[in-house]
Formats: sequence, C-alpha cells, structure tokens
Amino acid sequence: MSDIPRSKSATRALQKRSLETRSRIIHAAAEIFDEKGYAAASISMILDRAQLTKGALYHHFNTKDQIAEALLAAQVPMSRISPQESKWQETIDTSFAYARLLQTHPEARAGVRLSIDGGVPPDLDVYGPTRQWIELVTYLMTQVDAMGHLSADWTPRSAAELLQSTFVGAQLTSLQITGPLRSDLHERIESMWKGLLPGMATMSALRKGLDYDADRWNRIRWEDPSAG
Repeated sequence: MSDIPRSKSATRALQKRSLETRSRIIHAAAEIFDEKGYAAASISMILDRAQLTKGALYHHFNTKDQIAEALLAAQVPMSRISPQESKWQETIDTSFAYARLLQTHPEARAGVRLSIDGGVPPDLDVYGPTRQWIELVTYLMTQVDAMGHLSADWTPRSAAELLQSTFVGAQLTSLQITGPLRSDLHERIESMWKGLLPGMATMSALRKGLDYDADRWNRIRWEDPSAG
C-alpha cells in the first residue's frame, strides 16, 4: 500500500522548517567562526550554539568545511541593493550596506575571518568572495562607464579592483583598531569615497551630487538578510 501523499501545505511547512534549521546552523557556525576562528571551532560547539541534534545538522552539512563554504558563498548576495539610476550611488550604497552587515551580522564577519584565517584548509576556496565582489563592482563600473561617468584614466575592471581592495583595507583597519564590530567603519567608508571619487568619477557625475556621508546607510534602500 503506497504512502498517502503529503498535502501542499504540509510540504511547504516541512520545507520552511528545513530552511529555518539550515539558517540556525549557519548563524551558529558564523558566531563560532567569528569568535574562535576555523581551526578552533568544532561541530559540537556549533550544535550547542544552535541547540540542534547531530541528525539535524548532518541532514544539511556533512562536514565543517561545507558549513564554511555556505558562509563564504553567502557574502556577496547578503548585500542586496535596489537598482538606482546613478550607478555610482548604487556602488556607494553597496559599500555602506556591507559595512552595516559587518557591524550587525556574524555571517558577514565570519566570512571575513575565514578569508584571512591561516587555519582554514587549503582546499577551501576562501578567495571566492573576493572574486565575486570584483565581478559585481566591475559590472557596476561598466554601467558607470556606459553613462560617461567614469574617468578616462580607468577601465571598469581597474576601477573595481581598486575599490574592492580599498574597502578591504578600510574594514580590516577598522577591525584591528576598534574590534570585531568595526564601530568606526562608516567614517572610514566616507573617507574612502571622499578620497577616490574625485579621481575616478567624471565632473558630470560629481555635479549630480553623490551621497557618501558616514550616516548614508540610514538612507539606503536595501533588503536586510535577517528579515528573510
């Protein structure tokens, strides 16, 4: 006798619980990785923090590496900014959105720690997020260039690589000086744009007015990943 098929509502409920469990695992792992680093973190610590059984965890992840891979893969998609007419402003807002994530979400902080943690296994692609960020910013800079708003001294790729590396330097400096919550990062991001935009944006773009004040992240349109 065949099993009675589940109703659509029951299937959706199971899927929702599964996603919630996976999210709990990743969030707990992020807190542990951020606090202790990859090598010192253990599956048992993650289970204790998530308050889950081994069976629940192993339904989603077989190893600690797989959890770390999921965290790394989430880094760029976490900063979801609504498209804007000004692609310079969209790029600026993306930097402020990710700065906010670093202050408020252990998932973002864990991603950074994994990328610089010497205890991470060599087969774990910790540089994936860096490549993704460069590709995202190159895409935005290509649109900036198409609008005639990128200085002729720069290609979209070279501009993206400078912006990405400067942001990394700003957030790592903030980490070293103010600790994991990077309490001065928004001011550092303001200084970054104040220093870079005059040499990268055309006068026509600058005349339109670009908002990169330190409190910009209170005015951007973004989708907080913790809300979904």
